[in-house]
Amino acid sequence: MSTVATSTPPAPSRAMSSTPLSTSNLPTSTRPADRTAWAPAAARLRASVRAAWYWENRKAPNRWYWGAVTALCTLSSLSGYLQYRTYQNELQPQGITWDALWPHSTLPLSMWLLPLVLSVFAAQIAAGERQGDGWRRMRASHLETIMIVGKLLHGLQVAVATTAILVLTTAITGLLAGFSLLGLAAYLPRFGTTVLGMWVILTFITWLGVLMRSFTTTIITAVLGTIAGTAMLLAAHPLSVLIPMTALPRATAPLDPGAMTSPGSAAIDGLVCLMWVAALALALLQTVRRR
Repeated sequence: MSTVATSTPPAPSRAMSSTPLSTSNLPTSTRPADRTAWAPAAARLRASVRAAWYWENRKAPNRWYWGAVTALCTLSSLSGYLQYRTYQNELQPQGITWDALWPHSTLPLSMWLLPLVLSVFAAQIAAGERQGDGWRRMRASHLETIMIVGKLLHGLQVAVATTAILVLTTAITGLLAGFSLLGLAAYLPRFGTTVLGMWVILTFITWLGVLMRSFTTTIITAVLGTIAGTAMLLAAHPLSVLIPMTALPRATAPLDPGAMTSPGSAAIDGLVCLMWVAALALALLQTVRRR
C-alpha cells in the first residue's frame, strides 16, 4: 500500500552516486542569462528526492503493518459502536451519533495501540539502516539531507494512508449504525491533524532509531514514552504537548469532546505537530551527521 506507483525511478546505486548536490553545482550569478542554469540542478534535486522516497517505500515492512492497522482500526470501531449501543437510549434522543462513536473508537487506538504499531514500523526501518550501514553511507556520500527528506515524505505517506484506514473503518461502522455521513464532515479538520500526529511519532522513532543501539532499546523507549504520555494526558493535559508520543491522542482529541469538531483547536494541535516534525527532522539530520 505504501509503494509509490509512478514511473520507474533510477536504480539505488545510481541515485545515491549521481546526485552530489553542493553549492559548486549551482550558479553564482544572478544575471537573467544565467538563471536557466538553475534548472538542471533543480531537476537533479527532484530526481534525487523521488529516488530517496522510492527506496524508503522499498525498505518499508509493508505486509504486517497494513494488516495490523486495518485489524486494529476495525476492532476499535466495533468497540466504539458497542459503546454507543450501550447508551443508545440516552444518546439517540439527543441526536448524538458521531460525537459518541469517534471518541470511543479512537481513545485506546490513539493513546496506545497505533503509537506502538507506528513505533515498531519506524524502528524496523531504522534498524535496517543500522544493520546495512545505511546511516554511515548517507553521511559519507553527503546525501543525508536528501535521504532524510525521502524518509519524511515516506512517513507522511504512511500517516495519510493510516488515517484513511481509520476514517474509512469509522465511516463504515457509523453507516451500519444508521448515522448520516454528512455528520462526519465536521471532523475533517481532525482528520488532517491526525495525519500530522502520526507523522510526529514516525519522525520521533526514526530519530530514536539513530540514537539507540538496538531495535529493542528503541521500542522500550517508545513504550516508556507512551506510558509517560498517557499519565501526562490524564494528570496534566496542557503539559502533554512536551511529549511527542502524545501527538496522536492530542490530534484525535478523544478526551476533549468540545475540541473534536473545533477547527480552531484542530489548527492549534496541527501547528504543534508541525513544530515537532520540524524540530525532530533537524535533530535527525544533525544526529546522522555526527554519528
